[in-house]
Amino acid sequence: MGRDMTNLIFISAILLLSLWETAGIYWARKKGLTSNVSRLLTHSLILTFSVVALIQLLFWEDALNSLFRQNVAAPVAAVLFFIFILSFAESFSAAKARLAGLTRNISRTLTHGVICVLVGALFFRII
Repeated sequence: MGRDMTNLIFISAILLLSLWETAGIYWARKKGLTSNVSRLLTHSLILTFSVVALIQLLFWEDALNSLFRQNVAAPVAAVLFFIFILSFAESFSAAKARLAGLTRNISRTLTHGVICVLVGALFFRII
């Protein structure tokens, strides 16, 4: 796999989107617009896993490949799987809240939907 530029672009986009969403949660909490702790935790985990995936793609992958003399995609794939699950759950809960009339914010649903698509594409590029 190496330092494939497409993989780096995908994980960078995922990282930026998760950073944007996490900053939005912190801003909303500061303004008193939300007190939801689970969203804060989920977004923080997505951000953390995105950083870990980026580090894996940039540094660990080459070391593991040279050590085992083969393509070692399992660690990266596992992290991407967790990002996908968390993003899907956030997208689903945001869509559910919007349909119930609890929020007018559609950007959460769209952002997490885009993260899910990017993670899925990156996952299948890596495995």
